[in-house]
Amino acid sequence: MRAALARLPRRLAQAVLPGVVLVAAFLLTEHLMEGPARDDGQPPRVETVYAVTAADIEVGTNRAKLRAFGEVIAGTSAELRVASPGEVIAVADDLAVGRVVEKGATLVTIDPFAYEGALREARAQHSEAIAGEREAAARIALEESGVERAAEQLDLARRDLERAVTLTRSGNITDRGVDDRRLLVSQRRQALDQRRYTLDVEKARRDQMLATIARLDWAVERAERALEDTALVAPFTGIVRAENAAVGRLLAANDVAVELIRADALDVRFTLSDQRYGRLMAGSSLIGTPVAVTWRIGDVPISYEATISRVAADIDSATGGVDVFARLTLPASGVAPRPGAFVEVRVPGLAHPGTARIPAAALYGDHVFLIADDSRLVRRDVSPLALDGGTIIVKGPLTSGDVVVTTRLAEAGEGIKVRRVVLDAPDVAAAPAAPEAPAVTPAGASEPVRRRRKSAERS
Repeated sequence: MRAALARLPRRLAQAVLPGVVLVAAFLLTEHLMEGPARDDGQPPRVETVYAVTAADIEVGTNRAKLRAFGEVIAGTSAELRVASPGEVIAVADDLAVGRVVEKGATLVTIDPFAYEGALREARAQHSEAIAGEREAAARIALEESGVERAAEQLDLARRDLERAVTLTRSGNITDRGVDDRRLLVSQRRQALDQRRYTLDVEKARRDQMLATIARLDWAVERAERALEDTALVAPFTGIVRAENAAVGRLLAANDVAVELIRADALDVRFTLSDQRYGRLMAGSSLIGTPVAVTWRIGDVPISYEATISRVAADIDSATGGVDVFARLTLPASGVAPRPGAFVEVRVPGLAHPGTARIPAAALYGDHVFLIADDSRLVRRDVSPLALDGGTIIVKGPLTSGDVVVTTRLAEAGEGIKVRRVVLDAPDVAAAPAAPEAPAVTPAGASEPVRRRRKSAERS
């Protein structure tokens, strides 16, 4: 028993001594790491500097581009139908599907023989009616002169009757003489009335001839139009979509001979969901909004400009969206898309004033990191508003000229020292940060800096 009690202090010392040694070693290590630099020739403690890519911030009004897909359609098309049926006697040399025809070019010619004869007949009847009208005018002039003469004769007969009545009172003329003069006055009045009735009839006949002339004028114009319609002329410069004419073929009335689409009037039809359409309409009217159109020929993208010209009246129940039409602005030279081409359309979204556009890799949830003047990171809380391809529109305490870090840092935080670099790789924003050659850390550095330095060294 006494021997066991004698060995107890020794066993306690063996159990406690290793722990004391470990604590002393740890405290000594901390003291050596945090204490002032020694002049014993050992290298000074260092801080890791991260090489990062960055982007300059420009604060202003930004819009996200809404991406949609659509197709090119003909903005203006025409079906040239036969108005004057007959046999085709001539066809334009360049009348073929896909060929471009110029405005005013004669595409199809119908045999004009029957229509030329109809025009001659109409003109002859018109000339005959004009001659009849002239004859009626001459008879009217004759009757008007006869009315004047009859009125003069009636006036003379009345004055003669008045003299006879005066002479009867003095006995110089008999009653029979007076009656004869009264009969003459009645005859002269009847002759005047007859002349007047004849004049009215001649005027009515002339009006009939004038109406006939007007009707024949229309007949002549119709015959001229029918003769003109024997030649089908291109109403505009366009592309032949379909043709149904050949020499010797009989074309009936209203047959489609040629179908054209206007070469310089192409529209892009695309669909916006009702939500997108509602958001855009909440900002301003879509009419007149410029959009960007991209047509890909294999791997080659061709860009065009377009302007929204109209919007469908109803929401399509099948797609749940609204059809939007934009008129393409075609270049003077270059490749023009044909109707049916599948294109990509980018529509500017709502305007966000007082915002900045940053690369998507620069956003850490709800904040970004800026590079301060001392090359250390500074956190700024932001609110993301819209995603636009590889960029994000954010709003927050940012100013133009700020430099935002676009490299993803595993342990990003305020105070980390960085150095901005420019890489040639196309996707530098997603590249992880690589530590550079360490920089000397002053012995009197603050506690947060030493802790970040130790964390970087341990990692």
